[in-house]
Amino acid sequence: MNGPIHRRTLLLFSVIAAYVLLQFLWWAYLLISKDNELQALLNQLRALGVTSTIDHAEPGRTYWMVAGEGTVFVTLLLLALWLTYRTVRHELGLARQQRNFLLAASHELRTPIAGLKLHLQTMQRRNLDPEQHASMVTHALGEVDRLGALSEKILLAMRLEELRLPLNRSDLDLATLTTDVVERARGGYGRQHRIELSTPSDLMALTDADAFGTILGNLLENACKYAPVGTTINVSLQRTASHHIALEVADQGPGVPEEDRANLFERFFRGGNEETRQAKGTGLGLYIVHRLASELGGKVSFRPGPSGGSIFAVVIPER
Repeated sequence: MNGPIHRRTLLLFSVIAAYVLLQFLWWAYLLISKDNELQALLNQLRALGVTSTIDHAEPGRTYWMVAGEGTVFVTLLLLALWLTYRTVRHELGLARQQRNFLLAASHELRTPIAGLKLHLQTMQRRNLDPEQHASMVTHALGEVDRLGALSEKILLAMRLEELRLPLNRSDLDLATLTTDVVERARGGYGRQHRIELSTPSDLMALTDADAFGTILGNLLENACKYAPVGTTINVSLQRTASHHIALEVADQGPGVPEEDRANLFERFFRGGNEETRQAKGTGLGLYIVHRLASELGGKVSFRPGPSGGSIFAVVIPER
């Protein structure tokens, strides 16, 4: 869909530019024609011995004037069209990303709602023994947790967009915090992967626990989402020589196509087509990582793995 819209937009701006340019050329033609007619009239008057009080510029000066004004005009025209085209293209891209987000969010919401409805209907219509009843309740609560996590992610993205996220920095043992997040992932969305952790036994830093935990959780969830089942996801945490904390999450997934890498951390961005994409998501996870890393005074980057896959690295100040 985005391709035809992009081509139509480019065609529209090309037509506008061509029309305005033709109008300028017509104006220049008329100006030079009238100047030539006036020059011819003056020459006739001089031939008849009539002295004219009309102050007429030399013929060459008119051409230079047209050329100078034309150059400035065309330059300003092209600059204005380029800026307008870039703005329109950006808005079209944002509209496409928002559309993808709405489609993805509806898919993400539909699955836990359907599961929750099925469990409740089963509990209502059947006489279940206590063990089956407890299992149904557990599964229903799990679906509720999925809904809660999705809504929290959307609300967090909105707060980050509006710069309304107060941070509570304190001295934290990031090694312990990282281990806790990894253990929760192993028992949840990462249970079908091997998550390996490399971290020093004691790594203190002045940072926000919720922000750092969210960064790591989103990177782990993203890796588990795209890496094949049974593959290894490596998490490493270390202190750099420049007194920064470096966190890396590496997976053995398909990697990121070259054309998508520049937009990885944009809000709502997801590569490919929403109707045909296999992996679920809302396009908010990496955006949240990017914004939280910035709020902590750091940055996030991507690089392809040496043998495929993706490596996401977050670097934040130690103090």
